[in-house]
Amino acid sequence: MPFVELGLSPALARAAAALGLHQPTPIQSAAVPEVLRGRDVLGTAQTGSGKTAAFVLPLLQQLGDEPPQAPRRTRVLVLVPTRELATQVGETVRAVLPALPRRLKAAIVFGGVSINPQMLHLRGGAEIVVATPGRLLDLIDQHAIRLDAVATLVLDEADRLLDLGFAEELARILALLPARRQNLFFSATFAPAVQALAGQLLREPVRIAIAAEPADRPDITQRAIAVDAPRRTQLLRHLITSMAGSARWCSWPPSTPPSRWPTSCAARA
Repeated sequence: MPFVELGLSPALARAAAALGLHQPTPIQSAAVPEVLRGRDVLGTAQTGSGKTAAFVLPLLQQLGDEPPQAPRRTRVLVLVPTRELATQVGETVRAVLPALPRRLKAAIVFGGVSINPQMLHLRGGAEIVVATPGRLLDLIDQHAIRLDAVATLVLDEADRLLDLGFAEELARILALLPARRQNLFFSATFAPAVQALAGQLLREPVRIAIAAEPADRPDITQRAIAVDAPRRTQLLRHLITSMAGSARWCSWPPSTPPSRWPTSCAARA
């Protein structure tokens, strides 16, 4: 099912194609229409299944259809556990923004770097904010951002947010959000802590569970070589220089020095 048939505009479908998304993944096929309907969603799918686009695409379409406001007010808040995930989600958001009918501003904020550039970027507001919890609270304390107009909250990798000890920070942030909002939880696992939080926050959610595909296992054969301790370094040097590509294994008595092993095989001493 192409993205247009999920309810996305042709412009956003083209933006998805530019990201290499020509056909929706299962999590995208299930989640995109429900997000566009304004439903709360609890989505469980393995890492790499396309969860980011499953919420970024429909939420940006919703934002693009809203009338502009001055100053800009934060309408979508995406909370993520790590700087790396914030960057990943931010890259997807910024790649899609040019396809919208009006100009929107996104802010991607995380700790481990100076807060000053992030505060400067937030001047004038931003409709969508992707943040790690600790840095978001820092910005709130500095009066750089307000959350009273947030219409949609996304917890991306909700299981990791709780595993990494962000429960207290989440509670502080949730207390600052409007009571009436759309809530989207996406997670790789549906751990008990995620279930408990979802039960508190989600209203009649659509539950989407995409089974993990069997992981490809590399073709690896393990072997052990018994060697006298004084000759370990000599053996290692020989293996590094001689075992390019597939090696044929030979059996040699322990008394044979590595220098006499043929280069066409590794030795089991």
